Amino acid sequence: MKIRVTTPCRIHLSLIDENGYTGRVDGGIGLMLDRPNVVFEASNSAEEFKIEAHRYYRESIDVINEKASKVFKAFKIDNKNFHFHLKQYYPSHVGLGSKTQLSLAIATSIAKLKNLDVSHKTLTKLVERGGTSGIGWRGFETGGFILDGGHDFGKGREKETFLPSSAANAADPALTILRYNIPEHWRFVLVIPSVKKGAYGDEEVSIFQSHTPIPRKEVNEVSHQILMKIIPGILKGDLGCFGEGLRNIQSIGFKKIEIELQHNIVKNLLQFMKDHGVKAYGMSSFGPSVIGITESQNEAKKLLRTVKNHLKHTGGHFYLCKPNNTGAKFEILD
Repeated sequence: MKIRVTTPCRIHLSLIDENGYTGRVDGGIGLMLDRPNVVFEASNSAEEFKIEAHRYYRESIDVINEKASKVFKAFKIDNKNFHFHLKQYYPSHVGLGSKTQLSLAIATSIAKLKNLDVSHKTLTKLVERGGTSGIGWRGFETGGFILDGGHDFGKGREKETFLPSSAANAADPALTILRYNIPEHWRFVLVIPSVKKGAYGDEEVSIFQSHTPIPRKEVNEVSHQILMKIIPGILKGDLGCFGEGLRNIQSIGFKKIEIELQHNIVKNLLQFMKDHGVKAYGMSSFGPSVIGITESQNEAKKLLRTVKNHLKHTGGHFYLCKPNNTGAKFEILD
């Protein structure tokens, strides 16, 4: 049997609490888009174990091998008949969570091919994702807008230090507090400017260690904006309300730090969105990816043209996206 997994794309809008004064840490909000995608195929009827990927995605072969090996070992699966083919990928370390989506595509495809009775949360922990942000792991399963409650924090608890997901392998996947559909008429202009990639690896760990804890006052304000602006905006389909909250949290808490560390081109792009009256905009995770949200396809097309012209000397990847409210798509190919 062969299975194809097409993943959504994760936008991480803000971490909430890198302070831990409540006994919890992390937490965040984000949403899932219909593109760009990871498209991953797997079969367990090959003559020998094989991993295929386009030459542009060659760096992902090690990820596929590593994550698949964890699943094989955990469930005592012989890998000799497995064939993996990464058909489509999108840039890593640009704030869109491609490694999480690929890791979960690998784990879930193996589980489905072997008819394993195992939860999505268990597979997520097995492939070491969700250690800080809970958006990508839950969004893979359900799509939509997600608020996660982070982790128990303190001596002997889930997390004892402030660390990103890549360095928090022992933590359980972050707790999902709520999940709502994104209004279907909203459209997203996603821009990945051709600048330095966002922080990852040792650099990301260093940033967490040197810029945390976040002041309690700022943690409270981020929480207030989410509760009183962003969530009501989602529920009412009111982009103005949603956008006001989103704009406000770009300049406080951990998101302020993430933006301060960006190339001026990214900062200028956010200012460009503001100056052009975009109701909702922000940077995803550690950047440099930026989204502008509109209320119609026509508005999004106009914004896309305007942004491309603004970045004509910089270049980048540009996408016009719809909400993904269903999560990853699975297809049986034979």
